[in-house]
Amino acid sequence: MDFNWSEIWKIIGYLIPIIMFVLFNVVFKKQREQQRKEAVIKGLLSETDYNSKLVESFSMKSQMKKFKTTTWKRNRDKMDYIDQSLYSTLADAYEIADGFNREIDAASKHKSTSYIAGIDVSRLTKPLTRSKQGLEEWIEINKSKKKSKLADLMPKS
Repeated sequence: MDFNWSEIWKIIGYLIPIIMFVLFNVVFKKQREQQRKEAVIKGLLSETDYNSKLVESFSMKSQMKKFKTTTWKRNRDKMDYIDQSLYSTLADAYEIADGFNREIDAASKHKSTSYIAGIDVSRLTKPLTRSKQGLEEWIEINKSKKKSKLADLMPKS
């Protein structure tokens, strides 16, 4: 058997960039996935803050502003990375917010503020507070995990 080393090196020259490309994609895919998770959690935290402020303003005067639920509706089926109790708390809070949004829609159709005055938004205070605490804890836990991974990668002297 006679090996043609120039052909073998040529093939290896093509394979090395392909292998490097695949490895980079695997590494960056994991990073992108983690960044997506963080973005969803931060979006939920932002909505929770907005909704909490809206609850406070409702107690002072009735308004026709709706609660934000977009991030939850878009991502609720893909949130297997949070623990079940936080998921349940979020689901409860957003279910109540959706109910209020339906009532606000009905009031705006009737162009009546009396419908709005009858809405008891205080039921949403505890679920929103627990949701905010859980989301902030998730962010802190994942920051510490990221720091420990970086520390493991750093050379030890």
